[in-house]
Amino acid sequence: MLSPRPYGRFAEQAELSHDDAAAVERLARTVTNFKQLSNLDSMKRVMDLPSGRQAVAIDMGGVFRILVLERYENPEHQLNGLAETNIPMLFSGVVTKAQVLEGEGVGIKLTEQARRRLAAYSEDADALPPKDVALQRFRIEYAPAFEYFKPENTGIYTFTQFVKHRPTWYSGAMSEVMQVVGGYGRQVLADLPDDPIERARMLVPERFMRDVRSQLGNVRLPGYTGFPDKKGQFLCDYKASKCNAVAFDTDGAPWLLQIGARGVFAMPLPVVPATTTAAFRKYVEQKGDGEILKLLDRFGGMPTGEAFPEVMEDFEAWRRAGVIVKVCDCADFYAHSAFYSASGWSLNSRGSEGFNTCWSRNAAGLLQGHAYKMKLRLDAATNRGMLKNSWEFQDQESADRVNAYLTGVFNALTGSSARSLAIKYKVRRASAAAVLARAAAATGSDLEYWDRLEMPPIASHGGNVARVGSGPLYWPGKNPKSMGRLKFPEQSGKGCESFVMISEDYAGPAVKCDTIVFGCYVDDELQVVKYFYDERKFQEKEQTTFEKYMIVGQWEKTVTTGLSGLMGYFYTSAFDDRQEAPPVTTTTNVTGTDMGYGQPAFATPPILYCVGSLSRARYYMHRTKVKSTSGFGIDVAACVPVFERDCILYPYTDSTSGRSESEKTEQFAMADPTSYQLWCYDNLFHWMGQTDNHNKGFPPSKDGVPVYIDTLVYSPTELSDYADSGNWYNLPPGGFLDVTAICGPYTSRSSGTQHAGGVVIGGEAPGFEPFSSLKEYPAESSGRLSVSMKAAGSTIAQRDIPHSWYFGFSPEDDTYFYRDAIHIAIGDASYASIYEQDQNKLRRRWGHTSLADHETAHHFVGVINE
Repeated sequence: MLSPRPYGRFAEQAELSHDDAAAVERLARTVTNFKQLSNLDSMKRVMDLPSGRQAVAIDMGGVFRILVLERYENPEHQLNGLAETNIPMLFSGVVTKAQVLEGEGVGIKLTEQARRRLAAYSEDADALPPKDVALQRFRIEYAPAFEYFKPENTGIYTFTQFVKHRPTWYSGAMSEVMQVVGGYGRQVLADLPDDPIERARMLVPERFMRDVRSQLGNVRLPGYTGFPDKKGQFLCDYKASKCNAVAFDTDGAPWLLQIGARGVFAMPLPVVPATTTAAFRKYVEQKGDGEILKLLDRFGGMPTGEAFPEVMEDFEAWRRAGVIVKVCDCADFYAHSAFYSASGWSLNSRGSEGFNTCWSRNAAGLLQGHAYKMKLRLDAATNRGMLKNSWEFQDQESADRVNAYLTGVFNALTGSSARSLAIKYKVRRASAAAVLARAAAATGSDLEYWDRLEMPPIASHGGNVARVGSGPLYWPGKNPKSMGRLKFPEQSGKGCESFVMISEDYAGPAVKCDTIVFGCYVDDELQVVKYFYDERKFQEKEQTTFEKYMIVGQWEKTVTTGLSGLMGYFYTSAFDDRQEAPPVTTTTNVTGTDMGYGQPAFATPPILYCVGSLSRARYYMHRTKVKSTSGFGIDVAACVPVFERDCILYPYTDSTSGRSESEKTEQFAMADPTSYQLWCYDNLFHWMGQTDNHNKGFPPSKDGVPVYIDTLVYSPTELSDYADSGNWYNLPPGGFLDVTAICGPYTSRSSGTQHAGGVVIGGEAPGFEPFSSLKEYPAESSGRLSVSMKAAGSTIAQRDIPHSWYFGFSPEDDTYFYRDAIHIAIGDASYASIYEQDQNKLRRRWGHTSLADHETAHHFVGVINE
């Protein structure tokens, strides 16, 4: 045997184990000997190394080299359903330029963690890539299933999938997966520019990879490859007809769901196998990569973005293998029509429940809305469905028999089709005894047996989809554009289109409606939109707190003129502005304020009579405000924006045709029920009559003086408590008081001031200036826009009057009313924005990330922790 020629050894990880190095040396000798003995000009040979890596020996053009690769890096490597050691590089950040010219790369603004990851976690700041990059790696066009996003005329531009295919089209954890897989890009690195960023791979030191290979050795995967899509395209769907979602089992492991007319199916969420190992987690923890750790904590590995098999034969092959598990039926839901094509199911963060709506027509032709709730319970699969070879035979003869039998079976398989891989998976699932028994009974390759064999599911799942609400959708008009307030995203993302509410063939009477038309989960709370209609009118009763006697306090009365009706066609779980709206409403508010007692009033006796009086009153003021409103009306709508499955925009506006406000003040008095009789005597002017106490006083009155008070008179009424303070002038019981100083100047004969009717001394009221005003206002309007979505919760987005097109029909002349919304699906950063401007002419937003410029509906990729 000849010694090998000198050769160059190239390895992604220069460190080789002792066994791998020895195997490479043997390969070099073999290639050298065979090439020289065979007199070949060039030669290439591939060998699997003990570690699971591959060595590719190439002797060509006088140059001899050996490449040490992970198996998947060998262009000739064929996937065989076994777990590989590939780890794709994850780019995290925001797409800054998705529509590019020929030769341009897609712009991405990277997170700081992504920059460190691209630099192999170097501590050298100079080794970090730029914050803003433009990469051919992400120049990815729409997958065939989503080409409707592509404009008919693209001109000189390439519209990449990042223009409109947002992760937020999806719901719950599925949106997180889609944001992550958007950060991988194209995977055929040899087709990319020879640039370290374009061809970046996640390189893990050999000391960790040895443990990764040890754990993954000969592990067979359940229905997926463990690789992101080579073209970097999004593969999972979000539409009503076929909806992918993610749910978690009792052990917290994720499952990929496919929801459609055939039912709800589940398979283990496709992840990169190497990232599920303890060794990989240890490496990431050592490097402090919080973005990758977020994925490991959430999904147990890095999701690949692979979907269910598209071809029905492939789907059935994996179903028979027990990998694809039917959870429940949902045929009743899919017997009806979707409100819009993008209305896949909304799920909560754990995927344990979902919600969706649809519509149909009843026998009379009237539109009906239906609401459905999904409940799922997923049990765990052993090792997430990944199978290790655990066969043990009691003797070598049995092992040889099985090997010979399986060689025949596997030799009959062709390529790496789903049917072939599913058969290999079923063989691996079977027990050694079962395979041995089959080997003894079978004749020929026995391929058909394994193909037809239906194995039990790898996990026991259960659930149900049940109708939780149905109701009519009546609208009196027959013009399709007469009711356009309910809007959903148009499929190609041009904008929002109105749901046509009319029932052309319905000729019956008006129908009261209170029907769910949309629902989604916002922070794991179900939010629904209801359509409301009630044309019944009624005479609203007078609402009043007025009393028969109003003195001090506050009272209000509302009088409705004309017939009233409930207004507001839509309301949500969080926002409800329905109200009774009369043609004219008059509200009167009366406030009574105590003003205290006036001055005592001394009334002298008239000519000829002896008896006069002393009295007083307590005063109060009424301030009366009257507000009258005519032509009051409100309008509300509901809009699901472009790019978002789990979002509700709720615009509200109100208006009046006119209103008036008047105000006036008035003073009133109430007599004190306690008064007094006073008297004087004059044989010429005051000599007739006497008080109830018979004119007590000493010395006796003569010529009109002295003047005495000798009698208390108490005359209460049902209201006089307000003014009653008892013996307020302190008249002694059975006694008298001399008031000559006050009254004598008007009763004394010598004064010369006698008046025929007597005089009143005092009695002045507290100071008061009356006030009166009237204001009339022209037509007025106000409004607000509310939102329910992740990161924002349920809140008022702005208090301006919403755009009038919220309430009109869309499209109009092929022009769509446009509103969109986005949010960060996964990461420590919380950020959401909608297509409404704030006072700075930027998008209305909640939360923060330094990646956002708040000017566009950002497409985030990877994990956003900053």
